[in-house]
Amino acid sequence: MISKDHLSNTLLIIMITLTTWAFWSIGEHRLDVYISMFVLEYLIIKMMLRPRRIFIDILQIGLLIIFLIFVSIRIYEVLIK
Repeated sequence: MISKDHLSNTLLIIMITLTTWAFWSIGEHRLDVYISMFVLEYLIIKMMLRPRRIFIDILQIGLLIIFLIFVSIRIYEVLIK
């Protein structure tokens, strides 16, 4: 039986690889789109599988802050136009 930690890491690698390939295939070049999708994938895997962490997941907090910054910039750009 595969442990939750191994399964979550494997699924995250697969999801990030597929996302990168899909965005590259459609010609997407904006870095914020890639990072936002990677953050969402990480948070979904974390929420669904709940892999074991020894300490507070600082990576999750940092990624969530970065995601919120990118989303707020996009919202600002839409509202300005």
